[in-house]
Amino acid sequence: MKPRAAARLALVAVAGALSLTLACSCSGTNDVIGPLGEPDGTLPDGGRARDDGGLGADGAPARPEPFPRDPAVACPGAYKTTKLAAGLNERFTVAGQDREVTVFLPPPSFTGPRPLFVGFNGTSENGQRFATRAKLAELAAKGFVVVVPSSVGNGSIWPIWDAMRTPGTESAPNKDLELFDTLLACTAAHYEIDETRVFVGGHSAGGIFTNTVLRARSNVVAGGVVGSGVFSLTSSGSSAPLDDMFVVVTWGGDNDTYRGTTPNGVNVPEFNFVEQASLASQHYEAQAKVQQMYCKGNELGHAWLPFNGWLADAFLAHPKGGPKTPAAPLPPSIPASCSESAFVQPPLPPVSCGASTTAGCQAACQLMADCVAENRTVGTVMKGQLAAFGFSGTSCGGCLTRCQGSGPSAANTQVLSCLQQAQATAQCGPGIEGSFPFMQAVDTCCKNRSDSTFCVSLCKEINGNGAASTFFPVCKQIAP
Repeated sequence: MKPRAAARLALVAVAGALSLTLACSCSGTNDVIGPLGEPDGTLPDGGRARDDGGLGADGAPARPEPFPRDPAVACPGAYKTTKLAAGLNERFTVAGQDREVTVFLPPPSFTGPRPLFVGFNGTSENGQRFATRAKLAELAAKGFVVVVPSSVGNGSIWPIWDAMRTPGTESAPNKDLELFDTLLACTAAHYEIDETRVFVGGHSAGGIFTNTVLRARSNVVAGGVVGSGVFSLTSSGSSAPLDDMFVVVTWGGDNDTYRGTTPNGVNVPEFNFVEQASLASQHYEAQAKVQQMYCKGNELGHAWLPFNGWLADAFLAHPKGGPKTPAAPLPPSIPASCSESAFVQPPLPPVSCGASTTAGCQAACQLMADCVAENRTVGTVMKGQLAAFGFSGTSCGGCLTRCQGSGPSAANTQVLSCLQQAQATAQCGPGIEGSFPFMQAVDTCCKNRSDSTFCVSLCKEINGNGAASTFFPVCKQIAP
């Protein structure tokens, strides 16, 4: 197996669905534009964001600071004069879209600027259902203002939130990020919000968008919780380091998988979130200003961890700009375990393809092995296609046999030669980006090659998987 780097590859502008959602960022420092819209940190009402890191004069976390806002400027429509109320709020119009927002308020015994939690729903649910499923009212009981908007299907890869973007498209307008900015400003315009304690979180598709917000708005949020969320393709497109945050990465256990059909009809045979949790955990851990920890459920499946009380306390203890103090231990009654180190998932065993009697077959099969069979994210989604093409465990003998059986036509010879050249320089790795070299090679080498039995056979298998096929647009053309 060739050495592989996990570098992001600015390769193909594929759009569609593997297992998740497109995310924008507007470039600038700290992976963000400004705290709520302006590159210089100017707030929508003309005020300024804090620039002291949230610390007091003695270096300790500062007392809660209010977020001054003018509702006439910060809020849309009727919400300029009417605050978001407890319960379901409708027609919160942002970027031309009417959105629903569910709100939970803390008991009146809590006074002064309040911490804010913004939650994001998963697939096949709205904000209200997610808030019920995840019991987010428990955060309000701990003193948080909880705001949970509903998605409206803005994503291009995973059609829930606009949370995943292919390389080169990250800076395009993002209506969901605009919604987040407006919700934050408008909530702060009507309620006293502690600007050092603004947190975000979501599960599944909502976990994907949480990664997007953390990476695009790190100078605004104090942190968040990523619940079973895809990390791949959630970059803002900026290489600037993230601002200080406290981030908790969670998943339900080794059995955290999703199977189902998206609202737009894309069927996902199987998606496992463990590798994505590992990628997220390692990324946040590597950021100098970010305090990261991960929590793994005790084989709870695709679930939001039942730890809201502990999570609220952990958030409250880690305001933006505060010291990186260890979080309190997880209570033994919670079926999960946590660590403040990075979660590193070991690689799968290497798949080595032996010699072939047909030139190019060994390289073509090895490229598929390196980029797909050994990839825990894409390989799980394309498990059926790998089996159909002859992969079994660490063996790719069936792939060689199938390739050799494609026939010695001139078209096949040219395609296999192209794939051989691609394999010689491919840098495969983990996550969706790690499979890009194979996806790009198929789209390049099989373009307009409906005369190649190898390409047609391969593409027919790929087109049988709706979640993967949109990453191979050429296959739809030559083997519809």
